[in-house]
Amino acid sequence: MLPRRHVLVANGIVTAVSPTPIETPAGALVVDGPGILAQGFVDTHVHGRRGLDVMRPGDVAALSLELLAQGVTGFLPTVVAAPPDDVLTALASVQGDPRGARVLGVHAEGPFLSPEQPGMFPSDAFRDYDPALWREMRMAAAARIRLMTVAAERLTTAHIDELRAAGVTLSLGHTNATHEQASAAFDAGVTRVTHAYNAMPGFHHRAPGAVGALLDRGDIDAELILDGLHVARAPARLLAATRTTGRIVLVSDSVPPAACPPGDYPWAGRRLRVAENSVRLTSGRLAGSALTLDAAVRRAVAWLGVAPAAALHMASENPRASIGLDPAGLKTGAAADLVLLDPHLHPRLTLVSGVVRWRRNGPKHCANAASAAD
Repeated sequence: MLPRRHVLVANGIVTAVSPTPIETPAGALVVDGPGILAQGFVDTHVHGRRGLDVMRPGDVAALSLELLAQGVTGFLPTVVAAPPDDVLTALASVQGDPRGARVLGVHAEGPFLSPEQPGMFPSDAFRDYDPALWREMRMAAAARIRLMTVAAERLTTAHIDELRAAGVTLSLGHTNATHEQASAAFDAGVTRVTHAYNAMPGFHHRAPGAVGALLDRGDIDAELILDGLHVARAPARLLAATRTTGRIVLVSDSVPPAACPPGDYPWAGRRLRVAENSVRLTSGRLAGSALTLDAAVRRAVAWLGVAPAAALHMASENPRASIGLDPAGLKTGAAADLVLLDPHLHPRLTLVSGVVRWRRNGPKHCANAASAAD
């Protein structure tokens, strides 16, 4: 985000960024301020929204269109731990819509996770690292598995090496790891933490656990779900303050019933209840989020006390860098995957490859949320 700049886009690429007016080609679309033009948002942890489900074949394409309204231009459809056949089917069906946000790869949230920290998922879907299953997953995936959530206690250093050799960014989550186990995993090449503070034991001064290891390691990237439910403001600020070379990565962790009318919806073998701005199991446990990434950006400014430019980086450049992609930024030669926001950081336009793919519009209907893992 640069102050008072003129930007020219041609053939899907940013071709000029200037503090002075740029000669505009005949017939060009001209978009004037006031507003903020920024790199498009990237959601690296999203299961679905408005009834659309990554686990259901065919829904990723519709989800790629749905996410444009949040200023999202790229995302990782996130598959959940489920019976192997369901996971393989979901991986094989990942395909975006060319008119929507780009599918940048897949986030596999499991299945090599701890049954002691299942979150909302059935713990019997979790298992120790299985090289044969990993090979099946990799071969089945229609898009590269770029990110995987793992429990430190479910893998050895050799397993971590195998996954990293395949180009997978590893993220610690759904783990009951001790401080020592989590620290060893970071040393071995786990570079990120999934939904920080959640699905792991809380911090204790004599048993700091994975949370303590994360707070002690400022070089580790950390997902934050800034919906006001998953993490209170003070620990969110603490996590941000302890990052040195590590990054805060804003995610939605949005689930299929998100944005649906209040009521009960089936997903991932569970019944989820939508009420106000939350999605929960009928027991009251949080079950993913109803958050949008643009709302997370606004809350980062309000709750973390960071400048808008820093909050925008947490939703764009940080997630890209966290999964091994060029952070790009708004500069000459970068892909024109952009979001135009109003002064209050609400999206006005979303562009993918320089083409306006979404303009601010009215509400959409909600499909029935269901899952291939039901």
